[in-house]
Amino acid sequence: MDTLKKYIRRYKKQCILSPLFKLLEACFELIVPLVVKGIIDTGIPNKDRTYIISSVLILCGFALAGIVFAITAQYFASYAAAGISADLRSDLFDKVTRLQEKDYDRLGASSLITSLTSDVNQIASGINMVLRLLLRSPLIVIGATIMAFTVSVKLALIFIVADLILFTVVYLNMKRSVPSFRKTREGLDEMVDVTSNGISGVRVIRGFNRTSDIEKGFVSKSGELNLDQKKAAAISAVLSPLTYLVINLAVCLLIGLGALDFKTGALTAGAVTALYNYMSQILVELIKGANVIVLLNKAAACLERVKKILAIDTEEKQETVELSGRSCAHEIRFEDVTFSYPGSSEPAVENISFDITPSSTLGIIGMTGSGKSTIAKLMAGLYEPDSGVVSIDGVSVTEVDRDCLAQELAMSLQKTSVFTASIRDNITLSRPGISEEDCMKACDISMTREIVDGKEEGLDYIVHSSGAGLSGGQKQRIGIARTLAGNPGVVIFDDSTSALDSITEKKVINNLFEMENRPTVIMISQKIRTVKRCDKILFIEDGKALYCLPHEKLYETSESYRRLCSLQREAV
Repeated sequence: MDTLKKYIRRYKKQCILSPLFKLLEACFELIVPLVVKGIIDTGIPNKDRTYIISSVLILCGFALAGIVFAITAQYFASYAAAGISADLRSDLFDKVTRLQEKDYDRLGASSLITSLTSDVNQIASGINMVLRLLLRSPLIVIGATIMAFTVSVKLALIFIVADLILFTVVYLNMKRSVPSFRKTREGLDEMVDVTSNGISGVRVIRGFNRTSDIEKGFVSKSGELNLDQKKAAAISAVLSPLTYLVINLAVCLLIGLGALDFKTGALTAGAVTALYNYMSQILVELIKGANVIVLLNKAAACLERVKKILAIDTEEKQETVELSGRSCAHEIRFEDVTFSYPGSSEPAVENISFDITPSSTLGIIGMTGSGKSTIAKLMAGLYEPDSGVVSIDGVSVTEVDRDCLAQELAMSLQKTSVFTASIRDNITLSRPGISEEDCMKACDISMTREIVDGKEEGLDYIVHSSGAGLSGGQKQRIGIARTLAGNPGVVIFDDSTSALDSITEKKVINNLFEMENRPTVIMISQKIRTVKRCDKILFIEDGKALYCLPHEKLYETSESYRRLCSLQREAV
């Protein structure tokens, strides 16, 4: 509940009025058996039509008022639940967009999607039911027990015993069901993960005729989730029959003892009827309460998952530094940097040291898994090094203001993400300060102008997030244009020309090297031809920097580099 407190405060009025109207409705229901008792014990034996008609009119008035109060309570409960869930989802989404790279790796996309959608919806349903029934049901149970004492103290003891047994059953049920429902949510995460993998890779799966394997994996996960849900449902399912059993036994006992008291004249027929009605009210409310508790158990498990995400620290450091120069080339320096991914026993990069002077170009090359992309992520501030310092203009990247770093350092990845929007929007990403001229200049350098000119709508051509209608190379060119459009001082190309043909790639590289006011450029690739024109080439192997030299000197110095050049038919 601590997580929801600040959201509940925003809808305090609705959260108070909804239970209040439900309590008023409950009060009317508790009076009804007494009115019926009066009709049976007073109106009918005395044949007092006036008393009977007035009592019936009172019952009709109670029914009408109860309907009005119930509808009003439902309105306020729905209003509060919808508002609280919307605010919670908004804050959760804001938190997700600010998570660090390591948090994304740990949580996984499937868990985040489930939390944003299914978990928040389950919490909204729980809030709605709490406002409507959580106070009403206990009031009816306790109120009916108290009212039973006004009718018969001896028989009211049956109510006390039944209430104690039922509260014990509810407590034990909740204790077991919450962990079970939490496990089903984790299973749902895995299902989402399997499903998204199958959908995103459907072309590859069909191309290699592995559809049956994906189906088996899906059926297996679905079966595991089915078993977990059955176990959780079985625990909750016990609650309702036990409630019926306890209440029905109490009713049988009540009717039996009531009949004996009626014979001796200790109780009237109306009193027995009133006690039966109160016991029936308890039965109905406890059945409702059982359903509410099942729903609350699910909502509690979901809230716990959401709470863990909201509790992740994404606050930026209070004291950050802004770079002195804007939209100009910057110096990058690595000083004895070591970094390991969470859960990994071996460092991804170890004791890396090099520096890049402003407006110079650095190529980074190495075999797959050697740590090239890790260096790029450390440079962009996506990860913090375990030891050593990554600095830009002498300031540690971790201490630079995030907005400033995002403006001055741009990164283009091998797998370019495109969004369902126009080409212009995919390049500018709604960043302020990017003019039409900046956009077209970036298109010219990245050879995206060919794509734009080939569409009737030009920059307004709508592309889709799936990338339908665009080749891998076209998406990479849009990604390069996106990187250059903001005029950053440092640009990192992490194998972002891998899908380009050799001619287009050569044109893009030539345009980059011939830029006016050229930024500091880092080219990461597995291809010698992509990096050979760079001022220096950082050659890494197994996370360690072997050399940082120009192409010619590196060719003369390193046997491994010469062998790699020979394999790619590249020489000095």
